[in-house]
Amino acid sequence: MNKPDIELFYNQYVNSEKIVETNYTGHFDLLYWKDLKRDLSACERLQRKPFFKIALLKGEGMYQCNDLYIPISGYSIVFTDPLTRSSFQTNDKNFEGTYCICTDNFLRGTSKINLRNWPVFHDRKVFAHSLTESEYHHLFTLFNDIEKENTSDYAFKELVIRGRIFDIIHYVQKSIPASIISSNRNEDTLDERFFKQLETEFFIINPDQPLRGKTPLYFASKLNCSTGNLNQYLKRNTGKTTQQLIHDRIIEEADVLLRHSNYSIKEIAWCLHFQETPHFINFYKKNTGKTPMEYRTN
Repeated sequence: MNKPDIELFYNQYVNSEKIVETNYTGHFDLLYWKDLKRDLSACERLQRKPFFKIALLKGEGMYQCNDLYIPISGYSIVFTDPLTRSSFQTNDKNFEGTYCICTDNFLRGTSKINLRNWPVFHDRKVFAHSLTESEYHHLFTLFNDIEKENTSDYAFKELVIRGRIFDIIHYVQKSIPASIISSNRNEDTLDERFFKQLETEFFIINPDQPLRGKTPLYFASKLNCSTGNLNQYLKRNTGKTTQQLIHDRIIEEADVLLRHSNYSIKEIAWCLHFQETPHFINFYKKNTGKTPMEYRTN
């Protein structure tokens, strides 16, 4: 996820003046409804946010996802992914919300899981789930654990936070009937096939098995379509071009290799199909605002 996208989100939504810098792989933060009142009209605009988001909510409100309206009331939890185009509004003066936001590379860590296959993040929709009071308080405890860990000085707190997030996801997914989960699995659309192919290409990356291709033409050939049709379809459904999505995934993989491998910068550049190391350094800095070495040593 590009740094400008994250900065734009904070400028639009969050009251704090500055993004807190961490040593995490990717971006993570825990926000509250009171923090998200910088521009309430921004919440009401139908647009994508550059994060996976898990919202634990108490009160009345209305989500919109494309042409679908989703009312929430009482206790609820809501999941969205970076491709979800949504808006939210509430007139509840006592509304409360705790929001866990993180980028794709933070949530996956060093694993190769395809998060978009998971029921709560499937099909680019708003997943809203009603909770009982006891379920709400159980999840509230997990959110509190995340907050405490995030402010601790434990060297491996990123792993603990990620584990708690998956505890939340699995707790909710266990309550979804198996028939609904199986009926929701559909990877026939062009964008789903693109993301599946993208993850396949990055599944094993090392100096002996570098990335085989990183151009729209390469992926279009794998999907048996034209570059124009692929780009048009992805732009319409994700808001980004084929090239932008490929670049985002390269940055995510670079972050993992920089933080969790002993490969040199030159070896990482080779892994990611850069013939010249300076080209990789310039590409990384353009997209993140830091050089690869600055990110590795920060």
